[in-house]
Amino acid sequence: AWAFATAGERAPELFDTIARAVAPRLGEFKAQGLANVAWAFATAGERAPGLFGAIARTAEQRVDEFSSQGLANIAWAFATMGVRAPALFGAIACAAERRVAEFNAQDVATTVWAFATAGERAPRLFVVLARSAEPRVDDFSPQGLASTSWAFATAGERAPGLFGAIARVAERQVDEFSSQGLANMAWSFATAGERAPGLLNAIARTAEQRMDEFSSQGLANTAWAFATAGERAPGLFGAIARTAEQRVDEFNPQEVANTAWAFATAGERAPGLF
Repeated sequence: AWAFATAGERAPELFDTIARAVAPRLGEFKAQGLANVAWAFATAGERAPGLFGAIARTAEQRVDEFSSQGLANIAWAFATMGVRAPALFGAIACAAERRVAEFNAQDVATTVWAFATAGERAPRLFVVLARSAEPRVDDFSPQGLASTSWAFATAGERAPGLFGAIARVAERQVDEFSSQGLANMAWSFATAGERAPGLLNAIARTAEQRMDEFSSQGLANTAWAFATAGERAPGLFGAIARTAEQRVDEFNPQEVANTAWAFATAGERAPGLF
């Protein structure tokens, strides 16, 4: 399962067969095997609710056997597939709080993203991970920085020290972010109410040159973020207006509304777009 998922080879019948064979035999699997199976099905996008239910029940009882990466990956798998498993997430949170020193930057980013995406509240876990991550934000990849800030903002968990550290590092690395990463970073700081004018200015300069890489959601979220944060960026708004005007049919109703609101709130004229 891991091999086919990693190779990107579609094999739905094979995954169905594996799911049926694995579910009654999960007691034979090591913790890493459980994490790998869940990760593989989520990566391949293969739905297997019965298998995930069985994995949740088994993993919950054996949570202390998982490595930090295993804890992060199994949480990621359930969040990615949209499978509700509150008891499993609760067990993962408790284990991660006790073993936070074992979590590297990728583990932290993956774990907070998973909890935020799954809508699982774990305020103590977020506090512990924020304290752990703040002094070593230089270890995070650009995607990790964006995922972490997005997760804290989405979960509504305050972490001003962590956001400040992320802002300083991200500002230096802004050219390494994907378009989605730039949009998510701006959205996160605006949603969390964290002031970071230097970072937002850097995002504006970079995004303005890369408008063709942005999705409709990215364009809408970026405009919304700058308007919400009260950051003036006429060049960026001009670039968004020109791009959105040509691609307006790609916008869903929420994106149309958010973009219009952002331009009105920011006081930016865009007659062609409107």
